[in-house]
Amino acid sequence: MRRSVSDTAPMSDARGDDVVGRVLAGRYRVERLLGAGGMGSVYRAEHVHMRKTVALKVLHREMTAHPEIVARFEREAVAAARIEHPHVAVATDFGRLEDGAFYLVLEYVEGKSLNRLIKEQGRLAPERALHIARQIAEALRAAHVSGVVHRDLKPDNVMLIEREGDPDYVKVLDFGIAKVVVEDSNEQQLTKMGTVFGTPEYMAPEQAQGANVDARADLYTLGVLLYEMLVGASPFKDDDLIVVLTRQLTMDPPPLPPGTDPAIQKLVMTLLAKQPPERIQTADAVIAQIDAILGAATPGPMSVGAASVRGAFDATALGVPPSSARLSAAAISQRASNIANTARDLLDRALPEPVRTTFTGRFVRIAGRKVPTWALVAAATVVLIAGSILVARLGDEVSAEPSAVTTSIAQPERDLDAELRENVEKARTGDPAAIAALQKRPSGERAAAEWQALAQGLFKIRQPRAAVDAYAGAVGKDAGLANDPKLLSDVRRAAEQSESSEAALRLSASSLGAAGADLLYDVWMAFRRSKEWPDLGERARALLESEDARKHASPALRVALDLHAARGCTVYKELMGRAVQYADERSVPLLKPLGHTRGCGFLGLGDCYTCLRSTMELSDAMKNAQTRPAPTFSAGPSASSGSGR
Repeated sequence: MRRSVSDTAPMSDARGDDVVGRVLAGRYRVERLLGAGGMGSVYRAEHVHMRKTVALKVLHREMTAHPEIVARFEREAVAAARIEHPHVAVATDFGRLEDGAFYLVLEYVEGKSLNRLIKEQGRLAPERALHIARQIAEALRAAHVSGVVHRDLKPDNVMLIEREGDPDYVKVLDFGIAKVVVEDSNEQQLTKMGTVFGTPEYMAPEQAQGANVDARADLYTLGVLLYEMLVGASPFKDDDLIVVLTRQLTMDPPPLPPGTDPAIQKLVMTLLAKQPPERIQTADAVIAQIDAILGAATPGPMSVGAASVRGAFDATALGVPPSSARLSAAAISQRASNIANTARDLLDRALPEPVRTTFTGRFVRIAGRKVPTWALVAAATVVLIAGSILVARLGDEVSAEPSAVTTSIAQPERDLDAELRENVEKARTGDPAAIAALQKRPSGERAAAEWQALAQGLFKIRQPRAAVDAYAGAVGKDAGLANDPKLLSDVRRAAEQSESSEAALRLSASSLGAAGADLLYDVWMAFRRSKEWPDLGERARALLESEDARKHASPALRVALDLHAARGCTVYKELMGRAVQYADERSVPLLKPLGHTRGCGFLGLGDCYTCLRSTMELSDAMKNAQTRPAPTFSAGPSASSGSGR
């Protein structure tokens, strides 16, 4: 059993695991060591009163003898405390322990570093790289406005977490060598000209020379990161430090891969200009250029009292040019995000919390990408009204009519020749001749729209097995179709028909991502106790536990699966934090029994879950789960999305 002691006990040298299990500063119970270096150690800890996980940085005690190191540590606290932005890991506490060691408490971020992502995947798709770079630029904008220059931005300091359906949600970490512009001109600067800090591979030329730096040094580093995402390697990498610094100071970066959008090339190379005046000058300007490349213009600032609104809530407001229906999914999603960032505060003020939570927990699909319902509701609200009642009605309409905002055509049919386009249209209706005509075409030459029309037509003429195969072909051509409501509804129906059941379940597990995992869960719940088809639920469960399906499961589904598997109060307690954050309606029947205070001990009169009574997490998880609807697939009367044990 771990001891719980106060920080009045000696800390030794604060290295390694010797403080694990102890309570520091009277309120942070150290759970495990996350990493250690020459200056200090970082631990995962829990605030004992708030039951909140934090990252606890502890400066090695012997380092307190070095004023510059202590100043650097204090600088990180000041910098992180100044910046309040969703893409920056915030600091919540700073102080000194009884033994003299300094500590800093930061937001705990559990995800994947950009460095790890690039090592695992190499080059990123340009739209993905721009999406990540834009968020980094937003974090830098917030820092620069607060008078902070990061100076040590690198892939290890950019964490990617899953939030609101975005697997690449950015958190910028570690302002340990940040330059803080002090307000008092008489106060001594914490860094001196001529001192070089940072990581050579990512530092700006002026920083490598020891010259004074400003926000443009961070923008240069952003250019290095964007280059690395697009190429798979940083532009000046070398094992020899002198070579790296020489390249930073004297050499142009190697060209980007052939075929790179000229606008992206211009953005990267301008950011990597050797002289600061030749670079893009502000993070705002970087964001504007990224938006322009993605086909979206960032809306101007809006406030609750604003009398004018830029743009209307239509395809153009989402970044779809009237002359084109082929804008990328990422561009549409990005534009929706831009609108939402400026409008979400309005929604927060206009709606009561339970209604707001319902919106924020739901998504619609636009061009195959998740867009939070609140984003669309908020944008519509800015344009149409300033009253909360109509906002709620708009939310209901968006929920009730997903087809109005969801793409179900894989490829613009105008790109097909006239005869083929006519066959595609007729095949959707189940026309046998049109279906036969499409089937005669070589499978390798079929466009996604053809596969999709074939699948829909085959379902209409009651050939579900062939229809599932056609949907597999459609998803193979356009992965975004994995989220098409019509496809999911058809595959869900196919799962209940003997000739197509196995194919439908396997397609869900292998090719439909998070929606496929949700579909498998839906089948498992609907048939887990079926007397007529007892093995269907079990087959769905087995596939749901496969590596392909499990890795794509949404956070909400993972919570439900973990609740199903949990046994014992301690295990449930460890799940409560995630349940509060992610659980949806599927978890309600699994959480409800945990509130019962009878069922254990003598005559079953004892409380089985006493360890859950010390906090409000169970109550909060239940309340939040009830406001987050589970995915539905409209698969007929036998389907169910409920969860029982």
